[in-house]
Amino acid sequence: MSAAAAEEGLLTVDELAAATGTTVRNTRYYAGLGLLPPPVRRGRVAYYTPEHRARLELVRALQEHGFTLSAISTYLDRLPDDATVEDLALQRVMLTSWQSAPEQARTHSRLRERARELELPAGSLDAADEAITRHMAALADELTEILRTQVLAPHRRGGHADPGFEQKIARLRELTMAAVVDGFQRAANQVIARSLRRSHES
Repeated sequence: MSAAAAEEGLLTVDELAAATGTTVRNTRYYAGLGLLPPPVRRGRVAYYTPEHRARLELVRALQEHGFTLSAISTYLDRLPDDATVEDLALQRVMLTSWQSAPEQARTHSRLRERARELELPAGSLDAADEAITRHMAALADELTEILRTQVLAPHRRGGHADPGFEQKIARLRELTMAAVVDGFQRAANQVIARSLRRSHES
């Protein structure tokens, strides 16, 4: 790569693939499908901009969430024409799981196995699982909406770049998870306290 290209943040296809954790073959395939805009040409060499990298990272995030390539194309087509690199990064932040799907599945499986070892009625385990899923889904929806409207939207309106913003969001997610656990513990303690008071009063 030339010094001028490096100063502009341009990458060759090999560098782009390495930076995003994919292969050169896949990168070219995505470009052929129109998921990436044409590269910048400098003589006979094709270079990719920070926008290409942000779009490719978004494509990979969408794939990890089970989107087909056709669905990804539709998703990208709906993005504003003036979407910046940071806008694309924020889109990816909103897609980032609290935890990787394989690990999440393994954890859920281990919990159910450990619960079965208690030899409790199977129906009680299913009912508890359904209650947890229902309430956690509602909580996740509400917290995501708060993140979208009260954190990401004001940041985007501010129009200033913050290289560490993604790291801040990741840290915020960690703190939120800790707050959820703490909130459940406090709520459970309150239920126990109310139950003890009722028993004492009766």
